[in-house]
Amino acid sequence: MPKTLRPDLFTVNPNPDLSFLDVGLGQNKVIIADHFYLYPNDILQTALELPFTDRFEIVGNFPGVRASLNVSTQPMIDHLSHIWGCSLSPFFSPQPVVFQGIKMQDFRLNVGQRQPHIDQDVTAMVYLNPDGFCKGGTGLYRHRPTELERVPIMPDSTIRELADQLELSDEFLASPEGYENFQNSMIFNPLFACRDNRYINDGNTYWELLQLIEMRPNRLMMFDGRCFHSQYIQPGDYDHAFRVNQILYLRQDT
Repeated sequence: MPKTLRPDLFTVNPNPDLSFLDVGLGQNKVIIADHFYLYPNDILQTALELPFTDRFEIVGNFPGVRASLNVSTQPMIDHLSHIWGCSLSPFFSPQPVVFQGIKMQDFRLNVGQRQPHIDQDVTAMVYLNPDGFCKGGTGLYRHRPTELERVPIMPDSTIRELADQLELSDEFLASPEGYENFQNSMIFNPLFACRDNRYINDGNTYWELLQLIEMRPNRLMMFDGRCFHSQYIQPGDYDHAFRVNQILYLRQDT
């Protein structure tokens, strides 16, 4: 942990500029909070001094590096719960402060990174790059072949109707493994990804861009992580600069 870490470093602005979006035919909720932190420059400097790693058990299929601080995120989660409108809890426990970084030069994206993906439940992210070093953002997408905009945690009536239309065996939806196979074959099929080494960005034959959430300094965004989403980074962006954000994976308490 950096020696200069202050107890007030991650103080949230009590009055951020809030925007509420309903995206796609499903009216999927997206919340944006600009000017989210009181001390964003100090947070960025702290993040850049950390030891980042690309170890798979830390980054998973994220196309970059991660670093963390063992600082309680509960005050921030409490604030996010208020913004989101219901109680949220960390998807992973403990939930440290996690930073992500990308520098795209000479980086080869795998097939899963060249199309949208989903997260566990609610995704919250804070862009930390300063003004003048923000490009692209995060895209939300519709899967054209199925017309889906999100994948529920458990199969619902829409998924079951789709499986019936495709004349799939009930075994696809009878177990978590079968449901995952259904998603990987029907939605995240490698044939649907970009052919060349780039992000899906503005979409292709199989993926339609519904909403670009622009990257801006000190901007928080929250959305249903089950919605198809991807980093929006054009070729040449971040070849020489580091793209930095803070990420939290949250669960809606029931």
